[in-house]
Amino acid sequence: MRRLFVLYDADCGLCRRLASWLATLIPLLPLAAQSAEAARLFPGHAPGAELAVVSDQGAVWLGDHAWIMCLYALRNYRDWARKLSHPLLLPLARQAYATLSTHRSTISRFMGARELADRLGAVPVPSCSVASDERNA
Repeated sequence: MRRLFVLYDADCGLCRRLASWLATLIPLLPLAAQSAEAARLFPGHAPGAELAVVSDQGAVWLGDHAWIMCLYALRNYRDWARKLSHPLLLPLARQAYATLSTHRSTISRFMGARELADRLGAVPVPSCSVASDERNA
């Protein structure tokens, strides 16, 4: 295997951020599942249904197994992928993937720095009410 295609939801900020973060041992080629190129390369894949990883040899991993494959391809996370793929720990990988996937739209909303700055800027900051004699104590 020389490369993996990672089909992600281009409408999800978290997915887009993760796609740009990939530094790999096995080249990962993030590809928006909604793109024309994905439709051409992988006809029949339902865009945004779940994370999918496809090797250049035709092997396919979906959902939690796709998550593990992405970790395995990453230089600094290969050991984590091996550990999390163990039968005793695989449920934790499934839970992590399920949690991120289930809440990805909420997480995605907070991934945009401009939106986060706007939201934080709207929070009133109370003034310090420490009396001057308390500061000198």
